Amino acid sequence: MTTPDFTREDFAGLFSELAEVLKSAGHRAQIFVVGGAAMALAYDEERTTRDVDALFTNTGATRQAALVVARRHGLPNDWLNDAAKGFLLGNDPAPKTIFEFENLIVQVASAEYLLSMKLMSGRPGRDYRDAALLFNVAGYTTVEEAVNLLERTQPASLLLPRHRYICLEVAQLALELRGETSADGDGLQG
Repeated sequence: MTTPDFTREDFAGLFSELAEVLKSAGHRAQIFVVGGAAMALAYDEERTTRDVDALFTNTGATRQAALVVARRHGLPNDWLNDAAKGFLLGNDPAPKTIFEFENLIVQVASAEYLLSMKLMSGRPGRDYRDAALLFNVAGYTTVEEAVNLLERTQPASLLLPRHRYICLEVAQLALELRGETSADGDGLQG
C-alpha cells in the first residue's frame, strides 16, 4: 500500500472525520502532534508527510476511530501513531491548538519543543531544514540559544559534542533561509 503525502488540507479533513467517528461512538480525545505533521500543520505550508506522529488521550477509542478513517480512505492502519512517544520531552508549556472540534482537540508542539527534538535527532536533510525554520520561528539568532535550549530540555547524559555542531549547521541554514549569509558563522556565536 502506497502512503500518500499528506498536506495541511488533507489533515483538516482527516481530523474532522476522526472527530465525527469519535463523537458517534461517544468518545472525546486530545491529540498532541510532533514531527513532520506538526511542521505541515503549523510551521511550513509547503511541508508534506506520510503519517501523524502524536501522543493522544483515550488511546483505545482514538486508535479505533483512526482505523475507521484509514479503512474509508485506503490509508495504512498507522497513519495516526504514537511511535514518537519515546522521544517526547514531557509536557510542552506552549502547544498550539490547530483544530478544536466538539469532542477532539488537535494541538501541535511549540516551535521550541520541536526544535529541541530535531536538534537531538540530528538527521541531515529534511530535519535540518525543519530545524532551521523552527530556529527562525522561535526568534533565535545565535548558536548559543540553540545549545541552551538543548541544555534546558534534554538530559545532560544525552548531549554530545556533535549536538553543538548540529546547532551551528542549523543556525547557518536558518540565516540562509532568512536571506542572510555568514560564511564562517560570524554573528551566530552568542
